[in-house]
Amino acid sequence: MIKPSSYKTAKLIWYHVWKYPKYVIPILFIVPVTVLVQSYLPPLILANVLNRLSKGSYKPHQVWSSFGGDLVLYAVLLIIGGVVMWRIVDAFGWTLEAAVERNLAERVYKHLISQSANFHANRFGGSLVSQTSKLLGAYVRIADTTIFQVLPLISGLIFTAIILFSRAPLFVVLLMTFSLVYIVLAIYLTRHVRDLASRHAQAESEVTAYLADSVTNVMAIKSFSGSRYEIEQFSKKTNKVRGRVYDLMGGSRVLMVYLSSATTIISGLSLSMAVIGVLVFKADLATVYLILSYTSAIAALLLTFGVQSLRTYNRAFGDASEMTATLAVEPEVKDPVHPEVSKIKEGAIEFRNVEFKHEGAGDVLFSNLNLKIKAGQKVGLVGHSGSGKTTFMRLLLRFSDIDGGEILIDGQNIAHLTQDDLRASIAYVPQEPIMFHRSLLENIRYGDFKATEKEVIKAAKLAHADDFINDLPEGYETLVGERGVKLSGGQRQRIAIARAMIKDAPILVLDEATSALDSDSELLIQDALWKLMEKHTAIVIAHRLSTIQKMDRIVVLEDGEVVEDGTHRDLIKAKGIYAQLWAHQSGGFIDE
Repeated sequence: MIKPSSYKTAKLIWYHVWKYPKYVIPILFIVPVTVLVQSYLPPLILANVLNRLSKGSYKPHQVWSSFGGDLVLYAVLLIIGGVVMWRIVDAFGWTLEAAVERNLAERVYKHLISQSANFHANRFGGSLVSQTSKLLGAYVRIADTTIFQVLPLISGLIFTAIILFSRAPLFVVLLMTFSLVYIVLAIYLTRHVRDLASRHAQAESEVTAYLADSVTNVMAIKSFSGSRYEIEQFSKKTNKVRGRVYDLMGGSRVLMVYLSSATTIISGLSLSMAVIGVLVFKADLATVYLILSYTSAIAALLLTFGVQSLRTYNRAFGDASEMTATLAVEPEVKDPVHPEVSKIKEGAIEFRNVEFKHEGAGDVLFSNLNLKIKAGQKVGLVGHSGSGKTTFMRLLLRFSDIDGGEILIDGQNIAHLTQDDLRASIAYVPQEPIMFHRSLLENIRYGDFKATEKEVIKAAKLAHADDFINDLPEGYETLVGERGVKLSGGQRQRIAIARAMIKDAPILVLDEATSALDSDSELLIQDALWKLMEKHTAIVIAHRLSTIQKMDRIVVLEDGEVVEDGTHRDLIKAKGIYAQLWAHQSGGFIDE
């Protein structure tokens, strides 16, 4: 009756909840005691008073001496149960919820960070954020519903059975049977509502994802006059959500009719049983009162469970289903169970018999690829689009795993290291560097979290970023906007280069690192890069061949194979692919 996704969500939540038994156990103990003190002992006292009144077991005109103790105890129980003890439950509940919310958020964050580049390339960031928010909100709703609605229902059924069984055993059997059937049927009947809730949550995630995608690409929308089109598409998404809400509302209304009718029947049966108890079984007034009082309380709890609790559960489990599924996705690239200590110091690189094929691709890209780069050597990678240059970088950084062979750095297989240890030895500047929505100081310092402000400024000067940073109103404390949107392409690349400089890793990887710079800026930064490369192994991808002609070696890739390897002068003399690319350049770029 419970969907697999709901079971997995419940298992996930319980795993994190049970990390805090010092909060869970008191809640499981205090809630039933509170329910007993507030809702079941006071009626028992009143029943005793009514019984004595009906039998005349009191002193006439002496109300206080006859019933004073009962009335005081009645009031005390209501105050303790209704005011004091529920506040204690609140305190434990809030503390537990805060701890579990934190743990869930940290688990989701760690999981998403551990996923491969392919995982994030195939998903909207906005959708993942929405899924995370829904999971955390779902946990809070599930916890509140369980503590304040479901536990009181279970406690109420138990206390009713214990108190009334000796007085009206047949009634207890009938009430417990009816209640159990009601609960099972309510859960069964809400299957359809659970499905509708999951569809509604998925539709909401689609809206969030589309919104995030549009905001990220708002300049493209404006540039291509796409506002009207995007508004129409977004309207389709929101209309889909509205339709899902109507479906969910309709299913919930039908369910409420069934459940409300059932609880009405319970109340009617309790009155009938009370009358029969008096007429047939000669039950006393106290028993009749308790039957009516407890049945009324149970009926209210059952109705709340069927209409409100299950609805909350359905919405919550529906909201949490997507992130629960996401958390079940195993990372494509995993750290070894027993990683080796990194011994990378010099930066000698070797691709040995490497095999690799892109997921979903028909042909193998790298087949028995062999390439050695000596420590401290400067190598340029050249080739047409699709030749394997960027993939070579991704494999070296272990953004993807190879299908065969091995990649060695200083003789150590990179698959035997943790990803963080490997990448700590490589300074990487991508073609399109992305900035955090943080200050420029923080963005540069990301290369070395321990770097001083003086070291950050020194790196910025070497990358020729210091001048434009100082022209900004807040200088190094300037926030760059989401993904660095406040900076030009060239400014972002200078910050990325400064970040790589401050990292000072044994290996430097530049993937079109100067492509967004004008010729004058590139000449300035080239000097800084050459100074940086003097002490490191460097691999540079560049379409602008003038930037790599002074490299120690130039490796030409074609369809995943090394087809040429030598200095600029040697390759020009060889009159092969590199010579053709050089000859076909226009304005310093490869004509593809």
